[in-house]
Amino acid sequence: MVIYMNDQHYERYRNLGLSVSYFRKLHALTQQQVADVMNVSYETISRIENANTGISLDMLFELSKAIKTPLGELFRHANL
Repeated sequence: MVIYMNDQHYERYRNLGLSVSYFRKLHALTQQQVADVMNVSYETISRIENANTGISLDMLFELSKAIKTPLGELFRHANL
């Protein structure tokens, strides 16, 4: 499922993607490993990390679990 983002929020999506990437790597997880847990393609994880797509709240909850990082911590790290 592709979710389109509002251009005015691009920087927020970018910061969130960087935060996801940071914590994924901190826990020594590949994009493929995260994708497998979430039952999505690794390309989906890449698009999220690179702010090439929006992300639903449901998917964000699953992503937070998959990278073993509380959602609040992801937001704090992204300055959101």
